[in-house]
Amino acid sequence: MQSSDKIGVRQFVILVTFITIGDSILILPSVPATEAGHDGWLSGLIGMVLGLPIVYLFCVVGRIYPEQTLIEKNNLIFGRWLGTFFSLFFLGAVLINGVVYIRTIGEFMTTHIMKQTPIHAVMFLLVACAIFAVRLGLEAFARTSEIFFLWFVLTFVSFFLLLSPQFQFENLFPFLENGIKPVIRGVFSVTAFPFSELVIFLMITPLLGAKQKLMSAFLRGAIYGGVCLLAVIFLSLLVLGPELVSRETFPSYSLAKRIHVGEFFQRQEAMMALMWFVSIYFKVVLYMYGFCVGIKQLLHLKEHQALTLPICILFVAIAIIVVPNGAFLYESYTYWPFFDLTQGFLYPLILVVVYWIRKQMNNKPASLQK
Repeated sequence: MQSSDKIGVRQFVILVTFITIGDSILILPSVPATEAGHDGWLSGLIGMVLGLPIVYLFCVVGRIYPEQTLIEKNNLIFGRWLGTFFSLFFLGAVLINGVVYIRTIGEFMTTHIMKQTPIHAVMFLLVACAIFAVRLGLEAFARTSEIFFLWFVLTFVSFFLLLSPQFQFENLFPFLENGIKPVIRGVFSVTAFPFSELVIFLMITPLLGAKQKLMSAFLRGAIYGGVCLLAVIFLSLLVLGPELVSRETFPSYSLAKRIHVGEFFQRQEAMMALMWFVSIYFKVVLYMYGFCVGIKQLLHLKEHQALTLPICILFVAIAIIVVPNGAFLYESYTYWPFFDLTQGFLYPLILVVVYWIRKQMNNKPASLQK
């Protein structure tokens, strides 16, 4: 992959952290609470531990032909025709994921903040901002993420401290009231949503300046983001309780409404919304950037900038057509983990296995070759 864009290890870690958090900071707490009730925190903890091997798998893929993106690896490992099939499959998954993120922002804004604003206007405004970042390139929005990261961390810590007087630890008990099966069902979603979607980074690993530090940077970012999500699950259960969390579509937003310090500092849900906008904005930008670069490489074009406008319009159009309403979007969360694990775990695993088989075949002694 030839590009003038290069990012450092710190920028890579911050991007991984933001993409891990992404839309999960608002949506994820309700999933383990619905499945496991009081033990939702246990689902979150196990899900985070199980998500790290998926990230390790991405590191293994990143070390295979380290100068090539995932699209280019497909052709080298699977061959031209089968590689094109897997590339189209991956880019289709990237498109669908990006569409869902855009639609989620539109649903949240028009449901909770700008209720009189058409959802199409919200989505177009987000995509317009994303076009600007994608056209400037990876290095530009990676450096921008550094600016927002410190503010994000300070805001998140302040939420934790301001909500601590409302902790009700009895909401975490009784322990394993309904056995281990509900916990396992919750683990499935917690592992799939934030961690398998990090597969998009395989489109930018060639641009990491210190490629020998890929594994440590990838795992550090995933751990930081996972700890943040685990803390949000704990906060939601401790303050709201499992019953209320399971009924909320955006439980973290409801958490911010509970902040009450005297009569002068309260109802900080706008700050929570801004935190979420920052994390999901970088997720949308990275997915759109990866899709543009993938199309460029698939069609053997010279640059991706010319594709940004039509592709961004495509994202919004599909968001309107494929996801007709909020009810359809929320219902899709029940089967979305299967989709995420297919394109974020099964597909990279197949790639590694085929690469290993071909390598073993090529390393056979000459006397055994025909």
